[in-house]
Amino acid sequence: MRITRRLLSSRAHAALVVLAGLSGLAAMTASCSSNSDGDPGPENTSVDDAGTDALFDSATAEDVVDTGGDDVAVVDAAPLPIECEAPPCAVALTTSLASSATSREEGYCALLTDGTVACWGANNAGQIGDPAVTAVDSPRPVRVPGLPPITKLARSCAVDSDGAAWCWGSGPFLQSDTSASTAHTSPVRLPLPGPVRAIDVTPTVGCAVLRDESVYCWGSNAAHQVAEDISVQELNAPPRQIPRAAGAKDIAVGGATFALYEDGKLLSWGASPGVGRPTPMYIDAWPTPIALDHVTMVSTAGPETCAVANGVGWCWGGADVASPTSTENKLARALPIAVDTPEPIARIATTQSWRVSDNYVAYLERRRWCATSISGEVYCWGLNNAGQAGDGTKKFALGTVRVQGLPAPAAEVKVMPYSTCAILTNGKVYCWGNNANGQLGAGLSKGSVVVPTEVKLP
Repeated sequence: MRITRRLLSSRAHAALVVLAGLSGLAAMTASCSSNSDGDPGPENTSVDDAGTDALFDSATAEDVVDTGGDDVAVVDAAPLPIECEAPPCAVALTTSLASSATSREEGYCALLTDGTVACWGANNAGQIGDPAVTAVDSPRPVRVPGLPPITKLARSCAVDSDGAAWCWGSGPFLQSDTSASTAHTSPVRLPLPGPVRAIDVTPTVGCAVLRDESVYCWGSNAAHQVAEDISVQELNAPPRQIPRAAGAKDIAVGGATFALYEDGKLLSWGASPGVGRPTPMYIDAWPTPIALDHVTMVSTAGPETCAVANGVGWCWGGADVASPTSTENKLARALPIAVDTPEPIARIATTQSWRVSDNYVAYLERRRWCATSISGEVYCWGLNNAGQAGDGTKKFALGTVRVQGLPAPAAEVKVMPYSTCAILTNGKVYCWGNNANGQLGAGLSKGSVVVPTEVKLP
């Protein structure tokens, strides 16, 4: 079976560059106006929905990426099923939120077969979800007390069988009239306008798809992720409906927000670069399709995003510059670029890049990603200074490497900058890489582990 893997067409990239060249004018009429008084500008208000769709269709009809056309078979990119062999077993895995957007604490949470949630790793902002755990790190998983039966996890939030959303740790949890982010050592129920189907949060922004398929967002509006008709200086907006995103089945929130639909369509709005499509604005508030088809899942981390489209991984985000004042092309990675993997993939996860300094020398620790294939292999690429790529070394993975030592096929993988965890098809969780926060979940001392180690689920 042949899988088409190529960059977005040069025509699309050129369109983005040309449009970006107009960003000064756009900023005067849209973004900068919003920064001063909340007026979104004529670009966001003078064209009705039908007109906007028509403009998008005509502008990008030749730029849609062929990820599953007539000459390419549609790949079954569903993750492998999980069949618990011996409890305790996990059925879902997520990374926990750090205490702030600039912090790099690492931790994970797993949904167990009995509907409970167990978390491990960093706990400096209550990420474990149990007030009885007062240590700043938890090297062994702890069940989150006080939750009803849970059906879905997303970072430090969970959705129960009745559709109520519960969150803990630090984040935009709608518990304050003055601050978007609050910290809680126990789960709090979010006051959303209806039962929830899916939820995702960053330290300052949250979005949810309700069971009626309406989409609501709240928190910071700095990138117009909450609403296009309120100021970007609004830091604590209550839930606002996003009418143009209605009908979604899933949601992912990073520097931009992504709504995913049953037919494989993917819409984005928010910061650019980040939205993954041509736009003349630094902040694009209008949910608009990305030129990918057959999209089955999305992963975000800050300005970075990856998606699986017809079994192929596509990633985009900020440019690889070591300084915010760099004159390098900041749109170099603004559009989706195919990830080279040895076989079609079902799931992908990414981290963001970090600027670090050593002996007064600044450099960039670039984002990394891992993916699970349709056969259950795990592949990683990028930063590997703690063995987080899983190939048994600490050498930077310049290309895709296969994770060694997993005792069963993998159904899901999650990544943080210095560690990686995966759920296997037998319901067991294995982690590898750095353990400074106890994020490997095996009760080990701090240090690094270059081979997958089983998490001691409670």
